[in-house]
Amino acid sequence: MYIPVISKLQFNENVFIERVLPVEGEIQVEQGKDVVPYDHTGVCMYSHRVVNLPKNFKPKSFKKDGQFFYYGVDLGKVDSSKVTAPYNGNLFKKEDGTFLYKEVEGKYILLSGVWGNVDKIIEKRSVLIKTRTYDLNLVAATNLTFAGELIVFPNPSHVLEKFYLDEFTSGAADGKIVYVGNHVTINLLNEAIKYGLGGVIAGSADKRTFQYARKNNICFGLFSGFGDIPTPDDVYKVLNEVTNRYVFFQGERSILRIPMPPEATPVKMKTSGPLKFVKKGMQVVVLQKPYFGKIGIVDRNTESSIFVKFNSTENAVEVRVPNVYAID
Repeated sequence: MYIPVISKLQFNENVFIERVLPVEGEIQVEQGKDVVPYDHTGVCMYSHRVVNLPKNFKPKSFKKDGQFFYYGVDLGKVDSSKVTAPYNGNLFKKEDGTFLYKEVEGKYILLSGVWGNVDKIIEKRSVLIKTRTYDLNLVAATNLTFAGELIVFPNPSHVLEKFYLDEFTSGAADGKIVYVGNHVTINLLNEAIKYGLGGVIAGSADKRTFQYARKNNICFGLFSGFGDIPTPDDVYKVLNEVTNRYVFFQGERSILRIPMPPEATPVKMKTSGPLKFVKKGMQVVVLQKPYFGKIGIVDRNTESSIFVKFNSTENAVEVRVPNVYAID
């Protein structure tokens, strides 16, 4: 019996990455120019943060649209609760009568994020860069995109995870995607959301935590799946070698894209075809309820099913083909 293959790590020699300004601005590179990750490719003026206030919000002293308020000043009330300005910004009334609060516009610098060559420019908006990358495949990911600095924590015990997060977020947390370890709990994810992290990746989580990430609109990805499953050693090794590098989370494609410098030598990987012959002891990921996203070991197989063990002390469970993929 043959089943499809999922590769954990893929090297790409020629990849195009588009870097886009959030609003029209100035492009600061030329076509054909070589760039490195922290080169400035563009700049614009942009409000980084916007809050849509509740329908029952009542402003305190709203005199004109776009009125300026300093951080901490009373904006108004929601029922009996006072609402204060979360940062220096402007209050606007929308067409439906509700209000939104926008941070004062500041300079937004668009970094290259990669080693590469500028292939194409769209005036005032974007730059297309040809580069080379490693792609780490995610078993599960929220359908969002994010680009920022990768921070890699050790694979700690659950007791230490919050310690690392607290220590890291004593500085600026936005613009960062953090690998938090083998497993992420809903409490740790909630702390990450509270601190304003751009994204969270880990080995595994339970389904409730994954749904919580979706609900809170945060980039969230898992390398091993659902349950309490450690991150594969080869994946963690790659992450640990590229900490503090600018990376690209592409949730709709279930990949973490890591730019590579031109002098980097790609890891030699065994190239297997799109299908792999099922053997006892091979590692697989299951896509069948109630084991969706779990990684296990093949115990045996029949003509139309594969029996998989998730723990050496448990009985094997039957998984119907094609709800199972080999992990390369």
